[in-house]
Amino acid sequence: MTVALRAAVQNLTTLIPSLSSQVISILIRRASEALQPVRSMPLQFRAMSNKRPPSEPSFFVSGVLRPVRAYFGVESGIGPGGPSKEELMRPYGEEVFEAVVQKYIFYVTAMRKKEESLRKLKKGKKPTFSLFGGAPKEEDGREEERIRQQMVLDVEAFGKDAETLGVDVQGSASFKSLHELAIAPLNDGELGNTL
Repeated sequence: MTVALRAAVQNLTTLIPSLSSQVISILIRRASEALQPVRSMPLQFRAMSNKRPPSEPSFFVSGVLRPVRAYFGVESGIGPGGPSKEELMRPYGEEVFEAVVQKYIFYVTAMRKKEESLRKLKKGKKPTFSLFGGAPKEEDGREEERIRQQMVLDVEAFGKDAETLGVDVQGSASFKSLHELAIAPLNDGELGNTL
């Protein structure tokens, strides 16, 4: 009976790596879904009537790593990964974090390229008569600065949230690239040099 029990346990333990990768894959997908608002950030800023500089992270930031916290029952104490929280939360958190940072970089880079294209398109248009002179150009600059400030707040809050899961944020080269991308001025024409 002991031999049969060992064989059964060994068969189960061979499933662990496969199950782990499936869980991590699901957590990455769910965490990445929460990043969708990054893509439309400029549109949201242009539509806002409140033109003050941002002072807190965007609403979506706290939800990015929520799937990892929920899986390990960080807030509720109940979660499928709760029993293995001490052993697995940090490695799972790091894997999810790194994958999400790559997606975040992708979204921010795409957004910046789109903004650069819009800027070139506006620049190419012939100026029309305006009673107020250069006001629209100044407003564009202020909007870009507000967007950049919001990105910085969001990225820093995302990093702090990851640290609560035990992730070594400061040791992540990907996160450093994301942070540099966020702090770079939006009107920096050389996007490739920020990555």
